[in-house]
Formats: sequence, structure tokens, C-alpha cells
Amino acid sequence: MARRLVEAGHQVKVWRRGLGPVSAAVADADVVITMLRDGPAVEEVLTQALPGLREGATVVEMSTIGPEAVLSLRGLLPSSVNLVDAPVLGSVGPAAEGTLTVLAGGDLSACRPVLSVFGTVRELGPLGAGAAMKVAVMGALVPAQVLLAETFAYGEAHGVGRQALAEVLAETPLGALAARVAAPARETRYALGLAAKDVRLGTWEGATMARAAGARLAAAEDAGYADRDVTSIATFVGAAPLRMPRAAGRCASTRAAWRPPTGCTRTPSGSGTCSTSPDRPPSTSGDSWSARAT
Repeated sequence: MARRLVEAGHQVKVWRRGLGPVSAAVADADVVITMLRDGPAVEEVLTQALPGLREGATVVEMSTIGPEAVLSLRGLLPSSVNLVDAPVLGSVGPAAEGTLTVLAGGDLSACRPVLSVFGTVRELGPLGAGAAMKVAVMGALVPAQVLLAETFAYGEAHGVGRQALAEVLAETPLGALAARVAAPARETRYALGLAAKDVRLGTWEGATMARAAGARLAAAEDAGYADRDVTSIATFVGAAPLRMPRAAGRCASTRAAWRPPTGCTRTPSGSGTCSTSPDRPPSTSGDSWSARAT
């Protein structure tokens, strides 16, 4: 991203920890961009930068930290410094190509030309709107990848190859994401540890899917997957032993053996009655069952 700014003709100074005082790096800058791991890191760096921020400067916060942390930064910065939140969608490739999606909140009047260098800028509303949009989007994309990892693990446990399942999913709205999870990236484009952090940001009380996905990602972090690409969740889940429900039979082809659940009786005509509802439909042509509620 810094390289694209240079190529676009902007004067750019890059800072990271260990390169001297950040206050000196931001001195006289019209636009200061922060892109760090999490909210505490951003707050720490901007606190150290305060002495160097000039009046009228614009701080563009591009980390994924959530709207609450962004509003907290507004209280940290002096009123003479403008603040914009502008996290992005996209990883290394789109960043190099300038095809990121920039999700922006706040007054962009002083930084719109800078942000447009990175890709398409979506102006979403007041301060915090961009951060909220980013967390919401990742709250869908990350759990979906965990779900797909579990889907592939289930299929493989039942003799359904990952590639075959991915080809079938290719005909559904999940196709593109399924193709990525089916072949986990060797190069880290979006670290699993960051994905876990992003899901935690959007886990509100009652958010069952986000909470479950977060727990699965946390287990992968503990197993040493934090710095690997998020798609490696498929490798992690696939390597774990699966506890499948007991079945009456094993799939030999496309047909499955089935037996009536406890409480069901079958009549010679092929019909039957159950004192409890069958837990799956008959799998053999000609078998019919009826259930009686008790």
C-alpha cells in the first residue's frame, strides 16, 4: 500500500516499531495512516504520536478494531485533528494491485485522494461506520469458512472427497469460498489469528454462530495455526477425530442402510407406526412409515 502511494506521487514516510519515535515520523504530515493488529496497539501508537501531530492533520485508522475502539480514539485525539476510520477488504494481492475495497466512515474531504489509491472507496457514513461494516462483513465470511471446514471434514469421514464436494458446492452461492477452503493457502494472506480476533469483535450476546466459530478458531490458535492462512482451518478440523452419531449402516454407494428407530413397527404392507417420530426418512424404495405423536 505504501508503494502504491509512492507510485501515485505522494511523499510517504513509513514507520514501524523499532524505527525511532513515532512522533518524529508523523511531524508535518497532512495524513497519518495507522494499520496495526488491534485496538490496544493503535491506541498505544497514536498516544506516542500525539506530540508530533500537527493542527489540521487527518488520522486515517485502517486497522480492524471495531467501531467502539474508533470512537475511543476520537476522545484521545485533539479536536484540531480529524479522524477517519477506513478498514479494507482484500489481502496482499489486491493491496499490490490497488483493488482493495475501502470501508470509510467520517469526513473524507482531506484524505479521499489518498484512499482512492488503494481501490474503491465506499463512504458509509459518520465516524465508526467503516469499522462497523468491516466487523459485520468478517462476521459472515470467517464463520462461513469454519462451517466449510467442518463440511469437508464430515464429507471425508463418509468417503466423500474434498474435491468432489467442492465441485458440487461450486454450483451454489458458497462456490468461490468453498474452493478456497478446499485447498488451504500455503502463503498467509489473512492470518487465522487475525480472523479469530475479527470474529471476537463481532461476537455479541446471542451470536451463536460467531461464538462457535470463534471457539473453533481459538482451538486452532492454541494448536499453532495463528500465523497460518485462515483457510488452514480446514487442515486443523480435518486432522481432528470426528465423533459421528451412530448409524444403522454404512453408505456403500448412494444408498444407505436404515432401520426404524425404537418404537416403530413395520407391517407387511410396508407401512408402519411409531410411538416416536423417525429421525430420518426411509432409504429403501417401497418402505413407507407413519408416525403417531405421543
